Amino acid sequence: MSHTLRAVSKPEDWAAMHRLRRSTLFAPGRHGEEIAYDENHPDDRSPGNQCFLLWGDDAPIGVVRLDDRGEGVGVVRLVAIAPELQRQGHGRAMSALIDAEASRRGMYRLLINAHNRAAGFYEKTGWTRETWDLRELVGIAAECVQMSKLL
Repeated sequence: MSHTLRAVSKPEDWAAMHRLRRSTLFAPGRHGEEIAYDENHPDDRSPGNQCFLLWGDDAPIGVVRLDDRGEGVGVVRLVAIAPELQRQGHGRAMSALIDAEASRRGMYRLLINAHNRAAGFYEKTGWTRETWDLRELVGIAAECVQMSKLL
């Protein structure tokens, strides 16, 4: 399967992104308390932030958002692969593509709030545990481990 990372721009892209987020990151039972998903969250359209879809051949199979914090630092957020396609290498492909996109945008350091069950995956793809902003660890990020990566 070939992978491409495409910026979310068209209405059908936004709809696909919301479907993937709802079926993964905001799936019922994923969090101790249910967290309402907001399709119109302002961070998704904030200047400097870009949502992406990972395409596998002809269909969107993953989502990620890259936030530009300035001074060469980016934050990777809301990372997910369709549930039925997890553990098949698509996450590694998306990781490499978002790293390349961040580099293309002039970023040399990335930050992430990784769910504690995913921290091992991130360590295998070059991330290290580093507390970078404890104020971030609320809501959907409450059970996360903060990590960083140099590109």
